[in-house]
Amino acid sequence: MGIYFIKSGHLKIELNGKQGRPLILQFVGKGTVLGHRTNSNHLYHSFSATAVSDVQYCYVPQHLFTGIIEKSATLKQLIINQILNELELTQNKTIKLAHKSVREKVADALLVIADVYEYETTQQSFRISFCRQDIADFVGTTKEQVSTILKDFEKEHIIKCVARKFSYMNIPALREIAGHQAG
Repeated sequence: MGIYFIKSGHLKIELNGKQGRPLILQFVGKGTVLGHRTNSNHLYHSFSATAVSDVQYCYVPQHLFTGIIEKSATLKQLIINQILNELELTQNKTIKLAHKSVREKVADALLVIADVYEYETTQQSFRISFCRQDIADFVGTTKEQVSTILKDFEKEHIIKCVARKFSYMNIPALREIAGHQAG
């Protein structure tokens, strides 16, 4: 019944799939806006947001937000652009789920996590709040397959991780595995 502006922290956005198994749509962090797709015709969200770390946010009730949008063409256009970006992300995720190998999907998921956590090689390490099951739910596979691929990536010196702590990620190698274009 309102809009949430994420100021800090990380969340997972998910749907409940078959037999109650979740499908994680996105991992998101600072700067994300949630709740902007509700209006008088669409009062409820088909997804849920779960904090995976401490989150600070700003909440604006829907009626106030609607009034603000009616007065600001710029804000209205920004919201439309965000909805279009989300549609493109959903289309891309559908293609990835259908056409990529599990190895490519896991590499892609690690790139998404690195982006959300603003990973930089110079950091030396960072701890993620997503378990192997979350990664599996994000790419549409099993926790066991994710574990096997993460072990393979470690053997290939593409990542170094213990539990949820990454001390190294070879971003260019992950991009290559995931099939991302250079640039």
